[in-house]
Amino acid sequence: MRRWTTVGTLTVTGLALLGIPAAGAAGASDPVAAIQRQLVKGHGVRIAEYKTFNSGPTSGWERFKPTKGVVGFGDGEVVATDLWHHQLGDAGVRVICIGKRLWEYDPAEKRPKSKKWVAIKDACLEPLETGYLRLDTPAVLAAVLATTTTTKASDTYDGSPTTLHQGSISFRQLWDVRPDLRGGSMKDEHADWEIDWRLWIGKDGLVRRAWSKWRQPEGEMLKGTTGGQGWYGFVEDVRYSDWGMKLAIKPPPAAQTIAFNKLKH
Repeated sequence: MRRWTTVGTLTVTGLALLGIPAAGAAGASDPVAAIQRQLVKGHGVRIAEYKTFNSGPTSGWERFKPTKGVVGFGDGEVVATDLWHHQLGDAGVRVICIGKRLWEYDPAEKRPKSKKWVAIKDACLEPLETGYLRLDTPAVLAAVLATTTTTKASDTYDGSPTTLHQGSISFRQLWDVRPDLRGGSMKDEHADWEIDWRLWIGKDGLVRRAWSKWRQPEGEMLKGTTGGQGWYGFVEDVRYSDWGMKLAIKPPPAAQTIAFNKLKH
């Protein structure tokens, strides 16, 4: 699955659909518990993700076209996605992902007659996250919220008034709850580098917008590619709406699908 960059890489209505009262539900104001209650089969959330990337002083900060679509849940986790990546291709690329299979539709690409989708084996599922800050992993979200420095009433998103929570978490703190992030270009010497974050949370505890900004060292493999800057910069801004929406993401019709290894390259 193609990524947005080679170095980088979701309402009260939803509670009603799940049979959980919007008011007075136990722990409803706790974001960790509120999100976990959403991760059930047959339901999902709508997302719109905006990314900005800094590769050095020559190009500065570049805002990419958004990724929009839906994310499906089941058994406490993300199980499927159906997303349009508008930054990719000439007309955007649609990717359906279920488990370890993805189907890609690029309207600008010429395919064999009647074959609209390309099937690829890939562990393509993306978690609910912004800047490595996973919303669907209790330990991670709890660690992030523990670094809150400011809270204040803020804007209305998806019809829900929100409270803005913001702060910063270091990579050292994040490694404690996400040890899988250690390694790569991030060394112990970068452990105190921070991810600045903001979460707009409704009264029901559900995140309506998640923003993060951070930098990463260019590393040995990409040494010199940032024009002397020494790091890449990232900003991710994700909007979440229709939490708990009924959702069933299915593969495209087999008659319209061709395996990637059967394409002529």
